[in-house]
Amino acid sequence: MRIETFKNYNAMHTWTGIVAGLFLYVCFLAGALTMFQTPLNRWVLQEDASLPPIPEASYDTLIQRVLQRYPEAGADLLVHLPNAMPQSAPLTWLAEDPDTHVQTRWMASLDDNGRLLVERGSVSAAGEFLDQLHRTAGIPGHLGHESVGTLIMGLICGLYFLALVSGLIVFLPTWYSDFLTMRRGENRKRFWLDLHNILGLSALPFHIIIALTTFVFAFHDPIYGSLQKWVYGDSSMFGRPPVTDAPHDLTSLATVAELKEALYLLEPSLQPEELHFRRLNTPAPMVLVGGELPGDVQRGAEYTYAVAQPFTAEYGYLAQLPSHGGGYGRAVNSFFALHLGNFGGNTTRWLYFFLGVSGAMVFLSGNVLWIEARRKRRRSVDGDRGERRDVRAMASLTAGVGAGTPLAIAAMLLAARLLPHEQLPIEVWQNGIYYVVFLGSVLWAFLRPPLTAAKELLWVLMAILVALLLVPLVWIAPVSGAPLASVAATVVVLAMALGATLYWLRLRAKKLPADSVWVCQGR
Repeated sequence: MRIETFKNYNAMHTWTGIVAGLFLYVCFLAGALTMFQTPLNRWVLQEDASLPPIPEASYDTLIQRVLQRYPEAGADLLVHLPNAMPQSAPLTWLAEDPDTHVQTRWMASLDDNGRLLVERGSVSAAGEFLDQLHRTAGIPGHLGHESVGTLIMGLICGLYFLALVSGLIVFLPTWYSDFLTMRRGENRKRFWLDLHNILGLSALPFHIIIALTTFVFAFHDPIYGSLQKWVYGDSSMFGRPPVTDAPHDLTSLATVAELKEALYLLEPSLQPEELHFRRLNTPAPMVLVGGELPGDVQRGAEYTYAVAQPFTAEYGYLAQLPSHGGGYGRAVNSFFALHLGNFGGNTTRWLYFFLGVSGAMVFLSGNVLWIEARRKRRRSVDGDRGERRDVRAMASLTAGVGAGTPLAIAAMLLAARLLPHEQLPIEVWQNGIYYVVFLGSVLWAFLRPPLTAAKELLWVLMAILVALLLVPLVWIAPVSGAPLASVAATVVVLAMALGATLYWLRLRAKKLPADSVWVCQGR
């Protein structure tokens, strides 16, 4: 390879990685934890803030009573069948204030005497917050119905793919001698380069899948819009339940049993667990019937969905069903499954968890490698002059984001577990705690020497992880399904990794020169 070509690809890999690295670090770390989204939701669910379950035979009665008293609930009504987990109530819906656009969650159930119970609900849904963090890197705001963070992460993943390709090209000339090689010694840049290569190359197919699928997920609306215009034309791109001339009478809804029976005839292996009614008061009502497909790939993180007409139980959109999606449907389902890791049971979930954590370390090690390279270049060119401002800032950002992200996530989970859901809007509190801790951690890393700040933040994180393990043993209020083995195992694994990291940082700190950017507070 010509030296000019090598330098060009190396520069592309460096700058695309630096721009994308910290965003991707947050997404990968949160994404690793979403592999246990349902257990986490069960772990934070408090029975005092929940309504009692009911037998499946009573669901039709509950749905009709809610729609009679609250017809506006028909716009977006979610029904959790008895085998759905977790569930704070058999039935929930969101009511939006027309002036402020603030949404209020309502829950409904029946008591032992068949009387309707309706309460304003405050559900943590910590797993959904982690999923949002995974998709947006915590960037707030919306552009239309799309999240600003999702669109930005789509662009970031375009840079991510360029970084993967350019990094592979740079590595290929020396792959035989450098692959799986870990050289230790005084050359800290070489150590971080070897670590970066091992983590990146060993999981390269996973990284390519994540980069490509995330880009498509972020820009699916423009992609679908282009297909509709240039390929499908006047034909419908997706099959839909038929549209009627006028809204139906809500009392003529198909029963739960009818919806399940009609779906069973189409896909016997699908086990319905939730019904999501939408637009019941319009000429185009629909219900999404979601359930698990044991042993098969599915498009959603938890469920596969089929779309039906809620008054006739006539199914329209069936592309997610293996028996009806055809080759195209299976290809799209596999595209989703490869990103979500929802196949292969717990083995795949744990594999994706470790791949997510190792992926986060790829981006963190890339930042450290950039800082070490600039430090070495500064000493060879500028002598003993102080570190450049951009290098000091990147060192502080790397320490703050690297330690602050897991610390903020752990603080959010602890708050969601301990704070009373009945008295507080728990979603607002847990989200606020995440951002306060995260931004505070980044600020702390700028006020303290980066390595010192990272160690201090990680010790706080260790204390919170210990608290997450002890809380189920000492907390008085009962919580549905807790403690859960998968949550406990995840916390134990993270605590062990954190302990090893703290020990390693202690050893590395002893070898750093006194004027290193990592141990000197920026001036």
